Amino acid sequence: MTFIKLVIDNDTIEKYNQYYFSQHPRATKKQIDKPRHPSINQWCILPRMQMNALKQKWKLFGCWLINELGYTNMKLDSFDIIMTVFFDTKRRHDVDNQVPKFLLDSFTESGFIVDDDEKHLRSLTLKTGYDKNNPRTEIEVIIND
Repeated sequence: MTFIKLVIDNDTIEKYNQYYFSQHPRATKKQIDKPRHPSINQWCILPRMQMNALKQKWKLFGCWLINELGYTNMKLDSFDIIMTVFFDTKRRHDVDNQVPKFLLDSFTESGFIVDDDEKHLRSLTLKTGYDKNNPRTEIEVIIND
């Protein structure tokens, strides 16, 4: 069994925003501001246009991340994912609100995975943790041989 570990931390977000501003010199607002996917509570209440804009931001970020790590067009066919979000506060967080919908869509778009349907993504485990000094998201992709 092999696995790939993706880490999204503040350094990753900073690097992406620098890339984004180099591609869009007139832009003034950071596209991604936290090293975690927006919670379902944040995006499900948005009007359709704002939700689509948020999805697009995360799709671009996810595709950039996969390309940056050299995993574009791997076309993983059978895999499990364990996603752990480490928050920088001990405030209460619901694990089930951390669904990585937009990231999984970007993984499909980039060719990292074939699809995030039940034929390919066999299980999705969501976890949360606390790390005041290094908030991040760790995504472990377990490849089923």
